[in-house]
Amino acid sequence: MSHQSWSSPFASWHNRALLTPHPSPHAFNPTRDSLQLAVLLNAPIEHEGISLALFKDPTVTQIVAVDSLGRVLLVSEKDAVGILELARGALALPDTGAFRNTWAIKQPATSQPIHRIFIPSASGTDQLHEISVQGFSKEIRELREPVQDIQELPPVLWELTGLLLEARDGAVYGAERDEVVLGKVREAVGGLF
Repeated sequence: MSHQSWSSPFASWHNRALLTPHPSPHAFNPTRDSLQLAVLLNAPIEHEGISLALFKDPTVTQIVAVDSLGRVLLVSEKDAVGILELARGALALPDTGAFRNTWAIKQPATSQPIHRIFIPSASGTDQLHEISVQGFSKEIRELREPVQDIQELPPVLWELTGLLLEARDGAVYGAERDEVVLGKVREAVGGLF
């Protein structure tokens, strides 16, 4: 296995966003039309988990993030632009040909979590593109099976996934979640699970 060190100029975006909570989290009403990006988790312990959803909100100037615990946060412009540019860059990757367009990292154990990333189409339609990463690691990029001639998780997807999963920080089994907010996000992303 190849071992590398993950990094990103946008690392710790979630910690910065925790310092700027939405002024009215329960008044925030996410919609499918305002969705900028969503990350869902499929794992043995959490079959339909929300890791992160990014939305535009007309009541604030920043992109709004809802993390895995249901915290509603305001993301700095620099971080939001960087994350969304990486997401658009990931759309240029080839389709894996696997179920859910999954890039599977070579891991010694089976049953690795699958992080399903949904990115809106650049064409302005309501179509969402799905790119999944199974067994993500900030140390290992080697793929279980090559995608075309690609042997490692592409850098844009490695950086993006590492950033998106920051929104799961503190999300341990049994952690207190804001189910009111998460319920609104589930409605907005309905049909993706």
